[in-house]
Amino acid sequence: MVSLSSTSVSEQPLNDRLVYWGFLSLLVWVPLPLGSNRTWAVAILICFSQLLLLGSAYAWRNALPEALARLARFKWPLLLLAAFCGLVMFQLVPLSASLLGLLSPETLAVKEGVASLELSLDPAQTSIYAALSFAYFSCFLVAVLTIRDKERLDRMAFILVCSGLLQALLGVALYSVRAKYQIFFFEVFHKRVLGTYGYHNHMAGYMEMCLSVGIGLMLARLGSSRRRRALGDWKQKLQVAFEFMLSPKMRLRMVLIVIVIALVLTRSRMGNGGFFISMLVVGLLSISLSRKMAPATVGLIASLVIIDVVVVGSWVGVEKVVNRMQNTTMSQEGVVGAKSASGGPIEESVELRLEAARYALDLVEAFPVFGTGAGTFYNTYIRYRAPRHYYWDHAHNDYVEIAADNGLVGLGILGLFVVLTAAKAIQVLRKRRSSLPRGIAFGGLMALLSLMIHSAVDFNLQTPANALTLVVVMSMIWIASELPSGDNASEAVKKVRRSRRRRSSSTVDESLGVA
Repeated sequence: MVSLSSTSVSEQPLNDRLVYWGFLSLLVWVPLPLGSNRTWAVAILICFSQLLLLGSAYAWRNALPEALARLARFKWPLLLLAAFCGLVMFQLVPLSASLLGLLSPETLAVKEGVASLELSLDPAQTSIYAALSFAYFSCFLVAVLTIRDKERLDRMAFILVCSGLLQALLGVALYSVRAKYQIFFFEVFHKRVLGTYGYHNHMAGYMEMCLSVGIGLMLARLGSSRRRRALGDWKQKLQVAFEFMLSPKMRLRMVLIVIVIALVLTRSRMGNGGFFISMLVVGLLSISLSRKMAPATVGLIASLVIIDVVVVGSWVGVEKVVNRMQNTTMSQEGVVGAKSASGGPIEESVELRLEAARYALDLVEAFPVFGTGAGTFYNTYIRYRAPRHYYWDHAHNDYVEIAADNGLVGLGILGLFVVLTAAKAIQVLRKRRSSLPRGIAFGGLMALLSLMIHSAVDFNLQTPANALTLVVVMSMIWIASELPSGDNASEAVKKVRRSRRRRSSSTVDESLGVA
């Protein structure tokens, strides 16, 4: 006998709604206090994440086998994130002089005469980053346990887009009045769109991720469109037009336009460049992997390029971003006081932006395996910095800074996590037919690629709000890959119905034969 009942984890009667809404609240909160890039904001983030983890554990207290089965489906990303947390915690373990000399001879030389021998050169900062890394891991864990169906995944993606809209509206409003103030001992001047961030490139990074997720939602909405009805007279056509203008798809499209305006007004060169490069690359990849989705994908990407860049961009000043790119030189020699061809000042050169990363490579060479300790770049870079009158507090290259702080081991763990997530997104685009998983995979892959491009010249991953948001977006890709297929489910129902009809028909035939 065939049964329609299911014992899947997603259908367990778990009372975790409070954890779910708390998790969504955390996603909106983290960018608000200067991107959570202050010690007290980091403390709130850590405490909030642990409360959510405890709440999730309490909700699953009577369904431990189901919880373990659920987590087993995400074992590789969880193991890699746990391994990175273990690496950061290992940097705080006191070691013997012989073992420390074996693992990191340069660290032993620096700590000569110091009683406490850890791999980290600044244990206090590494302790904060250890707790922060565990908070990221906890949020990934809470996400995969809490987001178990399409409705919750769709709502989480929509909340991220709404958070981006909130940042965009605040940023444009403060930029329009050129607001200038001091908050938490930090001077903020909104000569570009900053939102609630203190640095325009971090605001741009957050906009990139929110826009990418929003585009994924748009593709999911296009994939689930209903069949168009036949139009009659002009009144019916007008009614259909108004319905479309007031539809959720149109509202989402308008939200994306507002976020694009904010991204352009950040004047971030690599932020805007990385976003549009990732959109084109992932769009072409999606078209090549699925012919069925190609028309909707091509139409959406074309509308983004034409409306957002040509129309909206020309209105809000996209040419200023283009001018910044054109005025950017490769070399810093001979640019002091020089003017560009347009008469404006020469922008910061590529060589100057990468100068800190170039000198930090010596730091990686000196501490190649385990690094100097998570969060220690600000202090350890002093020995390797460029001979100039001001100081870099970050490498302006996330790859180099992660390698300097956590060694090639840490960079390799995170790199493998990113590669596996990207591969999972491509697998979803290639194999799944359901619109929401495909849309989430498209938006997640686009956000990942965009931030990876941006990270080559900036440090978005050193900002807790952006790092946490990226981890959550990556978790959405893995969750989407494990969602039950609507197409397969409908086929199963059809098979059951056909089987019942055949049994019913055979029963009738037998009864007639007996008669």
